[in-house]
Amino acid sequence: MISTSQTSAAPVPSDSLANRYGRPQSTGPSFLRRRGKWIAGIALVLAILTTGWFAASAHSRALDWKDVGFTIDSPTEASVTFQLTKDPEDTVQCAIQVLSPEFAVVGWRTVTIGPETPAADATPSDRTVMYDIDLRTDALGTNGGVNDCWFAEDR
Repeated sequence: MISTSQTSAAPVPSDSLANRYGRPQSTGPSFLRRRGKWIAGIALVLAILTTGWFAASAHSRALDWKDVGFTIDSPTEASVTFQLTKDPEDTVQCAIQVLSPEFAVVGWRTVTIGPETPAADATPSDRTVMYDIDLRTDALGTNGGVNDCWFAEDR
């Protein structure tokens, strides 16, 4: 009878791949675990930057307008009524237009609005003011409104 005894000086790793190929098991953090920490750190930095961007944009200057109506008085006259929301200390320019049935511009005017002195008891709703602008036209118009508004110091 032949007896085989296994006497090995090195301990046998418990991992089947390590048993098969003779590789010792790793005791440090794995590559995936290190990569996960980096991804979590980058996500945290991006979240902080996004929060800062939203906070900064909330305090930026607001400018908004809304067409309310228009009247075509004659082939040479029209008026456009619109609401403008802005801070009282800002100066804004608005391009007002009147269009023909073919959507050609038959009347155009750029108006400068502001700055106004705010009242001592002003509320946030006092930032919105209604304006009625008269325009001269080249032909009979069928539609009128605000084309664009911008801060005067931006252009």
